Amino acid sequence: MGFFKKLFGGAAAAGGAVAAAKVVQKVRENNPDGVGDVNGDGQVDIKDYVEEAKKAVTEVYNDASDKVQDVYADVSDKVKDAAPDVKEKVGAFVDDAKDKVADAYANVSDKVKAAAPGVMDKVSDFVDDAKDKVGDFVDDAKDKVGDFVDGIKDKAADIIDDDDIEEAVEEAEEEEKEIDD
Repeated sequence: MGFFKKLFGGAAAAGGAVAAAKVVQKVRENNPDGVGDVNGDGQVDIKDYVEEAKKAVTEVYNDASDKVQDVYADVSDKVKDAAPDVKEKVGAFVDDAKDKVADAYANVSDKVKAAAPGVMDKVSDFVDDAKDKVGDFVDDAKDKVGDFVDGIKDKAADIIDDDDIEEAVEEAEEEEKEIDD
C-alpha cells in the first residue's frame, strides 16, 4: 500500500508543480513588463502580486475547464460513434454463433440417429447445454459492452470533476486500443 501512496503522492505533487508553473507563466504573459500597481494603492507590493495570481489562476482554471469539456465531448463522440460498430460486431458474432450451433446440432443429430439411437438424448442434452452457454456468452458480451460505455461516461465525468485530463485521455486511448484488438 505504501508504494501506491508514494506513487499517487508524487503524481499529486507533480500535478501541483505543473499547475503552479502554468499560473506563473500566465502572470508573465499578462504582465510582460512586470506587475504594476494592480489594486491602485500607489505602490507595487505583495497585494498586487496576489491579485495578478488570482487572475492567472482563474484564467488557467478556465483554460483547463475548456480543455476538459473538449476532451469530454471528444470521448463522448467517440463512444457514440463506436457504439453502433460494437453493437453490430456483437450482433454479427451472435448470429454466426447461433448458425454454427444449429448446423452442428443438425449434423451431429443426423449422425447419431443413424449410428446409435440411444445416444440421441445425451447429444440433445449436450446441445441444449451449448445453447445455454452461447446465450450466457451473448449476455456477458452485452454486459461488457454496456459496462465499457458506462465506464467511458464515468471517466468523462471524473475528468470534469477532477481535472485529470491527461490520465483520462491515456485510459480512453488504452481502452480504444483494446476494443480495436
